[in-house]
Amino acid sequence: MQKIKILHNVHYLGKTSFGLGQISVSLASAQYSLGHDVRIWCLENEENIMWASSTHDFPADRINGFKLFGPRNLLYSTDLIRQAKNDDTLFDIVHQHGIWTGISKSTLLLAKNKKIPTIIAPHGSLNQWALDQSRWKKQIARAFYENQNLKLASCLHATSENEISDFRNFGLRNPIAYLENGIHEKHLTSTGNSDRFRERYSIAKDKRILFFLSRISPKKGLTMLVEAINSIQEDFAPWQLIIAGVDEFNHKKEIELLVKQLNLESKIKILGPLFGQEKDDALAASELFILPSYSEGSPMVILDSLAAGVPVITTKASTWNDLNQHNCGWWTEINTDAITGALHEALNMSTEELKQMGKNGKELILSKYTWPQLAQKTLQLYNWLLGHEEKPDFVILD
Repeated sequence: MQKIKILHNVHYLGKTSFGLGQISVSLASAQYSLGHDVRIWCLENEENIMWASSTHDFPADRINGFKLFGPRNLLYSTDLIRQAKNDDTLFDIVHQHGIWTGISKSTLLLAKNKKIPTIIAPHGSLNQWALDQSRWKKQIARAFYENQNLKLASCLHATSENEISDFRNFGLRNPIAYLENGIHEKHLTSTGNSDRFRERYSIAKDKRILFFLSRISPKKGLTMLVEAINSIQEDFAPWQLIIAGVDEFNHKKEIELLVKQLNLESKIKILGPLFGQEKDDALAASELFILPSYSEGSPMVILDSLAAGVPVITTKASTWNDLNQHNCGWWTEINTDAITGALHEALNMSTEELKQMGKNGKELILSKYTWPQLAQKTLQLYNWLLGHEEKPDFVILD
């Protein structure tokens, strides 16, 4: 096996990295375990680097964190740009996760100045709904580096079928590798403590839990979810919705106001973000997980839930037809009526029926969505780009 020198470029790795940290460090860890020379560049402090290292089993000394320069929301680092200009490591491949930040500028410099093949995974950021958010910031990034960075990429990385059409609709004609996200096999056997979660957040033992975990953001469709619950209150009587996540754009206040207006305070509890053991405890207490998004790439929380044996309801914002095909959840249209219909069916199932769906989900993860399996595919992709192997069948040229 020829050792490949791989650089993963990602802006954040810490608890609030919204999946990008989990994806990039987990993939790097799986590639490193296969014997490759893997490093990560990011815009993180030492505390968050150590957390990511220990959480995702990747050596901290292989992660370089660069200091931010200027306004924090621009995520730009002169130190990182200087490193990209002067670096003599001579990586074989650069794999970037996420766009619209100064990380892209460093990838562009490595592609232009060092002639290194680059792979860019936007993770849902080229979806039209996502493009319409914070347009001024994206217009600046496009003008200064992102348009050129995307067009020069040796390959684009799509984590869902939807992203393939997003790339083409954006005008990109690069090769596209369709590679989903994965999960560590250890999560299939990790356990949480349901009683501890209920006690900590004062949730009655007789309440069945519907769980949402993600950013509390307009893109996540929480307004549709609350309205759906309001329309089927009789079905929802034995249940309680737990919403957990980082507040974004002050959206938490909007949801709290809607909950109050609809007199649903006794049925919906909103928490802060949950990580590590707290997340495991919440999943152990939950019978059903829901992510009613308008826009997604390949959300890690769905993989986390299925690995924990919790069936999932989500929308066609991401490519999860496997939920229907493997009888481990519901994959609905992106509207309140469709979400209401899926909830009506799921809420009226017995605990035993939902547990069987959860077992189906675990089997699906083990058969298709573990990081070692997906890391092997990325290595096939890298070797093709380096001229060492034939084009993999998951690479799309048209």
